[in-house]
Amino acid sequence: MAEALFNSLTKDHVAISAGLNPPKNWEGEKLCKTKYVAPCLAEIGIDVTEKVSKRLTKSMVQDSDRIVVIGERNDWPSYLENSKLCYWDIIDPDIGEIDLHRIVRDQIKSKVIYLLNEIENISG
Repeated sequence: MAEALFNSLTKDHVAISAGLNPPKNWEGEKLCKTKYVAPCLAEIGIDVTEKVSKRLTKSMVQDSDRIVVIGERNDWPSYLENSKLCYWDIIDPDIGEIDLHRIVRDQIKSKVIYLLNEIENISG
């Protein structure tokens, strides 16, 4: 959700999303297979049905200006421990229904807007 929200709110920057430990059955799968993520974002005009889930790599971290981690703070690879890291304490809505996905979507959107304002003040 964070990548889609970020990219929908800016034309000057690009977000790339990847999971630390995506379930094996999701890596490389299109988000149209999710029960609630794609419909939840479609409600606000964002189409992620063709997006594919991927695993975070060391080179992704090295090539990024900023790293945002959402979820639990356990089992992080050592290459994530750097000054580019920003942690958002937002629950994974995976076990919840559509209403929880909407709440999480809106929390992420608020954080993304704050991050974009921060980035644009630094670069602008």
